[in-house]
Amino acid sequence: MPDLLVLGTAASVPDAEHDTVGLALRGPGWAVLVDCGGSPLHKLARRGVEPDHIRAAILTHRHTDHLYGLPMLVQGLWLNGREEPLPLYGPPETLAVARRLLDLFHLTRQPRIFTLEWHPVPLVPGFRVLEIEGVWITATPTVHADVQAIALRFDPAAGGRSIVYSSDTEPCPAVIRLAAGADLLLHEATGDYQGHSSPAGAAAVARQAGVTRLVLIHYPAPGVDLEPAAAEFPGEVALARDGDTYPL
Repeated sequence: MPDLLVLGTAASVPDAEHDTVGLALRGPGWAVLVDCGGSPLHKLARRGVEPDHIRAAILTHRHTDHLYGLPMLVQGLWLNGREEPLPLYGPPETLAVARRLLDLFHLTRQPRIFTLEWHPVPLVPGFRVLEIEGVWITATPTVHADVQAIALRFDPAAGGRSIVYSSDTEPCPAVIRLAAGADLLLHEATGDYQGHSSPAGAAAVARQAGVTRLVLIHYPAPGVDLEPAAAEFPGEVALARDGDTYPL
């Protein structure tokens, strides 16, 4: 059964218990990275995911805490002997920044390095990003200041639990529609700033979407007060922790 593994939960500043945000959709012998903070290969190895299990990576937007681990990921896979192409998905401006970042470290010009396949995700609601091992991944644009950003929904084709990851966004109708009827909403709770959400704002999205469970992620380390969210959302509310897993 596939699950969603939490690799990091912190907003831009990590601490001893919370690395910057990242997820991995995984099953037996395969994984798809979602965002690329910290040292992805190190965090995956701690959870039993081998480098050759990585089938693709999805980058939700271009901000540093979601992208800065990409050069280490690519370098590590190259030095580990990867030959299979690595598909990279994300909004157009995110992929443009990712290309420049890898080029800065000369990783796009190394001899015998594996192919990077660039797949821009259009900023339209309900765009089907890919299907992998019976899981559909769907994207919709969010409202994150002036940055192109996407939220993601993971649906098992054969039935199971649906999970939605908001990435960075203020409360917005697009995420409510994407999360409609989902079993679990992983929603950011950075704070009540432009382009971000407070715990209460995340809970309002969860309530309007009719999800079963709300888990807050991308929050200031070491955590946030759950009471405002619990007052807004009638279902279960929890904080994501690094290393948590959520089955689909």
